[in-house]
Amino acid sequence: MKSFKNTLFSLFFGSAIVLLSIVSFLWYNNYPPLSKFSNPDIIKITSIKTKKNINKDIKIASYNIHFGIGHNDKTLLNGYQNFIDRLNEISQILKKIDADVVLLQEVDFNSKRSHNIDQALYLAKKSEYKYVVKHTTLKQKIHPFFHNIFGNIDHGMCILSKYPITSSSALVFEHYPKIPFFLKWLYSPHGALECAISFLEKNIKVINLHLEPWSKSQRLMQIEEIKNYFFNDKKIPLIVGGDFNTLPLELLKRNTYPFQEAPFFVNKEELNIKNEKTIEVIKKLSFSEAVPIKLYLNDSKKAFTYPAINPKVKLDYIFAGYRAKVKYGYIYKDAFIASDHLPIVAEIKIN
Repeated sequence: MKSFKNTLFSLFFGSAIVLLSIVSFLWYNNYPPLSKFSNPDIIKITSIKTKKNINKDIKIASYNIHFGIGHNDKTLLNGYQNFIDRLNEISQILKKIDADVVLLQEVDFNSKRSHNIDQALYLAKKSEYKYVVKHTTLKQKIHPFFHNIFGNIDHGMCILSKYPITSSSALVFEHYPKIPFFLKWLYSPHGALECAISFLEKNIKVINLHLEPWSKSQRLMQIEEIKNYFFNDKKIPLIVGGDFNTLPLELLKRNTYPFQEAPFFVNKEELNIKNEKTIEVIKKLSFSEAVPIKLYLNDSKKAFTYPAINPKVKLDYIFAGYRAKVKYGYIYKDAFIASDHLPIVAEIKIN
């Protein structure tokens, strides 16, 4: 009996130590925690010349750069120089597009997997963007990622601008609620970054967003949160772009969710997007859309952005509203495999 009690006590004590160790590690690994709301610093690169206002319209590009990994993740297997080569390739794409403002998602700022290169600043300098705002959505001291690379991670999204950024605000979304608490540290929450930009002596607002990939209800909550938080002044031209992780309204009824690698804890109903309302939230505000799928129903690939090779769906969008309107847009097909997404570009008239 005494032996049984000792065994039971040892099991209880050992379990308590393991649990305490896990909780302590998670606290340490995420300390200090990221604020849900923040005002990221505006970085001005003094070595780059200020662009003169020539065109009355503003060109916007949105590009998920997949942390500089490329379409097939092989960058990680080939070391530091291959990351530099990939970032140089992306910078050449940005220079050819020549947008006034670029919205980038999945950007590493200080991560071991990409050799601690600040990709936002590297691309800004190489592509000649004078103003940069970075928004971290995941920052940890230890994080396992692709190909068994363990170490620090600091990533999120950024906005690059050739015109002055006068203010910024950002939010980090909550985790998908079905993730077990002990696994949350393995998954990256997404977020939104808003900047005020001085263009032709007018203030315009630009929002870069990256929505949840695994849950349609979470995406809807996030787009509503963005609307409530950022869409607060109809007198200011507003441009919204990024990786929405969902399909255009016209394709929802005949397509299933495009990803096949959903984690085990995701409810299958959350992957059924036939009745999803995410895009509809913005459409109801009468915002104009770059590369609307309805113009390409006979040749949908012209509007698709993912995957970069043989794209099958449109996940990336640019919308303009209030005192801004999309004149035209296109998918930059020549990006090829620099990322797993293709860039979307829009020329926008500011009223």
